[in-house]
Amino acid sequence: MNKKMRVFISISVLLNALLVGAVMGKVMGGMSKHHDDRNHASSHTDKRLSKLLQVLPAEKRGSFEKRFTDLKELKRIERNEMKIARKHLMAVFEQEPFDKDTYQKAVMSLNNLHQGQVEKHMMLMSDMAEYLSPKERKQLARMIMKRK
Repeated sequence: MNKKMRVFISISVLLNALLVGAVMGKVMGGMSKHHDDRNHASSHTDKRLSKLLQVLPAEKRGSFEKRFTDLKELKRIERNEMKIARKHLMAVFEQEPFDKDTYQKAVMSLNNLHQGQVEKHMMLMSDMAEYLSPKERKQLARMIMKRK
């Protein structure tokens, strides 16, 4: 075998080994992560809350944390209402014969529940914004608008 062929085979084996290593790393890395959606969402929310609380001054943290936990509890309660509204929407959609008015009412009901959640969250933020300095509001806005 000549020298060029040995170099070519060596490089080919090396690249294949790297490729196999990368694929195995992705597969094994995906297996090692904890995949519990409920736990993940809760821990993510708790991490965001702790970051938000770090931005706020000490005298304002207690009030914000209380309002935030109240909002979290409301979301938990409303989640069941949303689930029921979605099931009702699907039942109306699948009903034979299709009733457009009933379907639109079910959609509006679901939208109203969702809009209520958004409004409560915005009220919390606007209430807190009254007590924050412009610098604190800027930090809080960046923290809230940041994706994960």
